[in-house]
Amino acid sequence: MTDKGQDRDSADTKRDPNQVAAHQLLSELRTRIATQPLPYQHGVEARALESLWEVFGLARMAMKDNPGCQEFARITARTLNLELRPMTAKWHRAHAEGRLNSRDGANDFRVDLEVVRGRLCGFASELHEMAYGIRAADLETPPAMPPAMVAELIGDLQFGIPLQNGLIDPKQTAEINESERRAIEQRRALYEIPKNRANAVGLGLSGGGIRSSTFCLGVIQVLADKRLLRDVDFLSTVSGGGYLGSFLTTRIQNGASEALLAAPHGPDPQSILHLRRGAKFLSATNLKGRWSLVAATFAGMVLNWTAPIFLFALLAFLSTFSPGLVPWRWPVIIMGATSGLLLIAYAFQMRHPPITVGGALGLSVTSTLALLAVWLLSYLYHQFVTLGQLMAISTPLLSLAVLSTILPVVVRFVPVVNTPTVSRILMRVLLLLAGLLVPIGAIGAAFALYYLGDQVAYGQPLLAVLTIGCGFVAIFLLDINMTAPHRIYRDYLARTFISLDPLGNQTEPATPPRIPLKNINSSGFAPYHLINAVVNLPSSSDTKLRERRSDFYMFSKAWSGAPSIGYHKSDDWQSNEGPVDLATAMAVSGAAASSHMGAASVPSLSALLTLLNVRLGYWIRQPSHGKGSLIPGFHCLMREMLGIGMMENSNWINLSDGGHLENMGVYELLRRRCKFIISVDGEMDRSSTFHGHLTLVRHAQIDFGIRIEPDLIALRPVALSQFSASHSLMSRVHYPPMGDDPGGVGLILYLKLSMTGDEIELVKRYRSANPDFPHQTTLDQFFDEEQFEAYRQLGVHVAEGLFHPALLRARTQPGTVAEWFESLAESLLLPDS
Repeated sequence: MTDKGQDRDSADTKRDPNQVAAHQLLSELRTRIATQPLPYQHGVEARALESLWEVFGLARMAMKDNPGCQEFARITARTLNLELRPMTAKWHRAHAEGRLNSRDGANDFRVDLEVVRGRLCGFASELHEMAYGIRAADLETPPAMPPAMVAELIGDLQFGIPLQNGLIDPKQTAEINESERRAIEQRRALYEIPKNRANAVGLGLSGGGIRSSTFCLGVIQVLADKRLLRDVDFLSTVSGGGYLGSFLTTRIQNGASEALLAAPHGPDPQSILHLRRGAKFLSATNLKGRWSLVAATFAGMVLNWTAPIFLFALLAFLSTFSPGLVPWRWPVIIMGATSGLLLIAYAFQMRHPPITVGGALGLSVTSTLALLAVWLLSYLYHQFVTLGQLMAISTPLLSLAVLSTILPVVVRFVPVVNTPTVSRILMRVLLLLAGLLVPIGAIGAAFALYYLGDQVAYGQPLLAVLTIGCGFVAIFLLDINMTAPHRIYRDYLARTFISLDPLGNQTEPATPPRIPLKNINSSGFAPYHLINAVVNLPSSSDTKLRERRSDFYMFSKAWSGAPSIGYHKSDDWQSNEGPVDLATAMAVSGAAASSHMGAASVPSLSALLTLLNVRLGYWIRQPSHGKGSLIPGFHCLMREMLGIGMMENSNWINLSDGGHLENMGVYELLRRRCKFIISVDGEMDRSSTFHGHLTLVRHAQIDFGIRIEPDLIALRPVALSQFSASHSLMSRVHYPPMGDDPGGVGLILYLKLSMTGDEIELVKRYRSANPDFPHQTTLDQFFDEEQFEAYRQLGVHVAEGLFHPALLRARTQPGTVAEWFESLAESLLLPDS
């Protein structure tokens, strides 16, 4: 042994064994998480627990190495057995069960860790005094997010649409901003919130039918329970989220309404009880009611058929005058003449660029095809078809075609099958069958009509009467907004989500009340409601809109419209001889099944879906296109079926589900530069691709230059368990400078419909019986009590997790959304690189 080693051993033997043991254990404690805070953004909770276990072994070693350390052994045994062991024992089994792998379980652990850390810090101070004669506390590891950076992140941000936004006319932008700011300042005054034009709070409720609405309900109830719903300035909803949004808009009538929406753990307030009972909002109470739905839908379908029947009958009637056409001579002459005219028109357009050839081109092609069809029908009939063949072919084809159009309607409204998966498969098969049979049946109908006019006694006059009759109905009487299922869908939705008196009692009149948009939220207590839809523009010549085939359309109390078509006062938008009402806007925003579906459109199916009356979309007249009929009829049906003439400058425009372009309902909140955004995502996402959220990120970058960079790792399910580690994440929203607007930074809190494995047993049981929960098909709009409660409780669980003490740290109950977001930013964000 060296001299230095001998000197050290000699010195140790002269020191008190308590001092040596205290020094030895203190050296370990000071280098472990036991006495240092574990930043929420860093560290692995399971490893922190293992580190605490190791303290027992280190203390045991210090006692063995230093015989006679009686005082050290006493205070160490007291601390380890009375303070540390209960905590490590509590979490030993939870660790073995994997609870620390989820944010929910890890949050509970962090609370206990922080408590025991405080006690171990006191213990370390005792050891320091025992070892060195004085008490001393160690400096703590700085937080991951420095306070100065958090303060900068929470700094003021002016809200409103930038005047030089490049999408909306500056004059209209200023008018929209002024009306919305007045409404928000009035609301803030009612809740005694300081008036200013900064830091708007936005709440986005996603699409997803009754599934999303029920999940969002649980989240809203928690916000109301925490008295934070009053801080929400803008409520932006789309599709299913609009159901609940419309409920809130009509329900929040005064400052006490928040309490009547709360009670996330029961008992249900009267208004929530009404929603629970109305969860099967598309379900009639008996077979008579269900069959009425089928009859109304099919009757509308037949009325729509008068338009194509009119065209077929007219074609057949004209064909009866051309039995002697030479098979090849006339078509050649017609096509040659038309081609020549098109070439002349094209050359003229080259000399005179302002004059477009599109209209002439479309008319010429249409005329050519019509004349060819007349010739072909006549030629095929006279060459190949006999009476027996005609009747043998046409009758079964027409019968099958009609049957294939009826069955999807019956399956939709009558509970032929109770399993959503089976119903979805059956609907696909029936639609495929209709896709095959309807075109063939149409050909059979054309031959039958031709035979009627050419061969049957008095057939030509009968065909003329049929042509005139169908033409009269199609051109002068047809209202395709009323013949579509939209009317039924709207009324059933309104009875559940709008028809409430101020006390929340159920009211079910034969026709739900129509509340014009300009009259909603008359008390001013509810958030300013933005209802998102899309305007379908498949014929647009604008290169920016061509790929999306649509544009963002918005309904609100004061203004409605889209950037590509302009904005007008909401009471100027009228259809079916009345101003647009809340129920209509809600139903249009949720018109998922439509012949045109924005970016999700399938042009090859538009005609078939229109013919089958799969048309929840809505036609509305542009206020800037003068006065005239407020009834969308034959011309709109033909445009919808063929996808022609659907452009920005059309007098009539077609609206459908806002989720066809952006399904989070957050796009308009970003346009208005909200400082704090709560995004509740209840869309179906079985593969966890986060399609809706990332589509929002893409649109924000392309349209506004707004940068959002979410880290979705913790939200992606683990392959083996199919559970996610977390339900939520927070991201920065980087608003760029735009014109005179300096830009700034906002925050978006994203809540995902997901499972972590730490939910209450009621939710777990429902999942065990329904493995596709919580991403059951949106086709299922008939929730029973258990299904409704499972989704609602999951929303409660997700929202309450964001008020966990491990996240809020010093603030046990934030008084405002700004305070809440500040605490979450400290815990969830990392310094911006």
